Amino acid sequence: MTALVTGFGPFGRWSVNSSGEAVAALGAARPGLAVATLPVDHDAAPRALFDAVARVRPEVLLLTGLADEPRLRLEMRARRPEAWRDAPDDAARMLHGLWPWAAALDAMRATGAPARLSDDPGRYVCETTYWAALATGCAPLVAFLHTPPLGAGWDAARVAAAMGACLDAALSATSRGRRPC
Repeated sequence: MTALVTGFGPFGRWSVNSSGEAVAALGAARPGLAVATLPVDHDAAPRALFDAVARVRPEVLLLTGLADEPRLRLEMRARRPEAWRDAPDDAARMLHGLWPWAAALDAMRATGAPARLSDDPGRYVCETTYWAALATGCAPLVAFLHTPPLGAGWDAARVAAAMGACLDAALSATSRGRRPC
């Protein structure tokens, strides 16, 4: 099963983006896992995502980004962002990810990481990218995971371990031929 995990580069006051650092660590720990770092830009991030998806053709896509919160946040849906205001009028205003939500939450918590489900990915580039992935059908399974900033008990390895557990929950559900949610 082919998976792609993406993170973002630095932006604003964040000279280090925990999502990009953890994605790099996860990719280094798992040879063969496709990873990509996306630019923090409403137009460039979806384009970079689509390029990576075209290269990898994933069956499982886990997008990740930084949120200034001390725990992981698995996003279950995305609103159509202003950046996609030119979308056809019949384009969905809200799209839902497809992921084994409960299993992923349990798996992340089993690593010792505090985590929760969320339905508000935050109206920034994270949500733009999540909505773009869902709206265009980038992969059969798509979810977005917000990661806490590095420091205060979080390093790239800890974030990567929880991220890997979240990914493994989806890979496990699909390998058993089960609907993931």
